[in-house]
Amino acid sequence: MKKLLLFLFIISFHSYAQDTIPAAKSVVALDKMNVVYRGVENPISIAVNNAKSYVISGRGVSKKEDGSYVLRPGSGSETKVFVEIENFDGSKVIEEHVFRIKGLPAPIGTLNGEYSTNGNLFFSLKELEEAEISFKFIDFLFPIDLNVTRFSIKVSNYPIVNIEGNKITSEVFNLLKKARKNDLIVISHIRAKYMEGDGYHKSIGPIIFQIIK
Repeated sequence: MKKLLLFLFIISFHSYAQDTIPAAKSVVALDKMNVVYRGVENPISIAVNNAKSYVISGRGVSKKEDGSYVLRPGSGSETKVFVEIENFDGSKVIEEHVFRIKGLPAPIGTLNGEYSTNGNLFFSLKELEEAEISFKFIDFLFPIDLNVTRFSIKVSNYPIVNIEGNKITSEVFNLLKKARKNDLIVISHIRAKYMEGDGYHKSIGPIIFQIIK
């Protein structure tokens, strides 16, 4: 079998997955780097040398318009990517690559990029005008579409307001003006694009803040 070099790069907390397949040798997966995350599109970068053609397949594997591949694993503890290579002499070989599946960590809501894991946030009214609601995964570098699609906001002594989109609207801003100095304001029920469709997702943590008067 002609020499084949295959790299599968999967971004994880601080690294990516890499498989190297020299001729006549088995796949070697680097420790703690062969991980994909459930319910999101894991990018895969592939290069095959000295081959006439190759086909990538596997459950949850798809090819994007720009020619790159992504892997969106489902249930279970592991998933497989298959590389079918056709050599220049017409012979074919199929390589199997196994990746561990992990769930995403719990996300936390952010307001204008600010978040807190151990206390309330503080904002001036000016900072809250058209402020943006988003979320993040703490200590997690995987690129995920963070577009919030809707949320709820509760100001003390006033009914909950449900908002479509990811911005503090003029209606909500007028409500925030009525909040007293020590009132707690809670943004919850945050929904995002990545939570739509199939997948196994944890709820986005609420944003709790006070207004500086």
